[in-house]
Amino acid sequence: MVTMNEDPIRLADLRRGLQFAALGAFLCALAVILAAAGDHLVASEVSKARLHTYDIANRFQFFQGIGLVLIGFAIAQWGRRRSLCLAAILMFLGVLSFSGALYLLSITGWQDWAIFAPIGGSTLILAWLAFAFGLWRLSRR
Repeated sequence: MVTMNEDPIRLADLRRGLQFAALGAFLCALAVILAAAGDHLVASEVSKARLHTYDIANRFQFFQGIGLVLIGFAIAQWGRRRSLCLAAILMFLGVLSFSGALYLLSITGWQDWAIFAPIGGSTLILAWLAFAFGLWRLSRR
């Protein structure tokens, strides 16, 4: 455990990593809440196709939340490497745009929300690639 007497840069790395991990855990908790809401509130109000879209948004949010927890732990362990921090930021933004767009599409039925899903999906792909690159670079040290 890092104490206050240790290197302030190391302490800042640990804090930032744990902040990203906490954000990921929050996304997972929110995904569980939204899954319950989808089952109890949304399912009776929307078509099967829109409910399927809602479920995809929920599944992606949960798995990317786990990914953000992992990235946060990597930052806490190995420091604020650019690729790891970029991965964390992209992961969060990707969840907002991908899952957010699909949630809104499924609830409102307004098709214009769908334009944000590919942007969010591309952002999530870039996040996972940045994470992989960061881990690969760490393995070469």
